[in-house]
Amino acid sequence: MSTIKALYEDAIKYEESLLAHSIFCLLQERKISLEQDDVVLSQVQPDSETLARLMKINYLGFNQIKIFSLKLARQKWAFIFAQTAEEAQQFLRLQTGCKPLNCLELSPDEVIFTGDRFLNFRELKKEQTQFPCLVGGVSWTR
Repeated sequence: MSTIKALYEDAIKYEESLLAHSIFCLLQERKISLEQDDVVLSQVQPDSETLARLMKINYLGFNQIKIFSLKLARQKWAFIFAQTAEEAQQFLRLQTGCKPLNCLELSPDEVIFTGDRFLNFRELKKEQTQFPCLVGGVSWTR
C-alpha cells in the first residue's frame, strides 16, 4: 500500500511531469490528501483545464530535456539529449552533417554501457552541462 505522498515524491524524483502535475492539481482542488492510499487516484480526476494550464507553463519546473535515439545507418545509432525530436535531429545535422533515418524518444531508465560503467540516461543527463548534446553512439555487426 503506497500513499499519495510517496507517489508524488516518486513522480517528482523521476520527472513524471503528468503524474506530478495531476497530483498537485488534485491536492489544490482538495480532492485528495497526501496521507491517502494512492488507489484513490483511479476514482478522481483533476480539472482538465487547470491541469493543461499547469502542464503548459511547467508549473512544477520539470527539466524538459529528453533522450533520443537517432538511427544513422542499418546498425548505427546516436544518442542525443534535447527538448524535442526536431531539435535532436537538427543538432545531429549541425554536428555531423548526417540526416537520421529515424528519431525515437527513449526511456530515461534505459541502461547503457559507457566508458567503464553501466549507467541509465537519467543519471547520464545529470552529468551534462549544456543541451542539446550528443552523449554517445553505438554500432555493431552480427
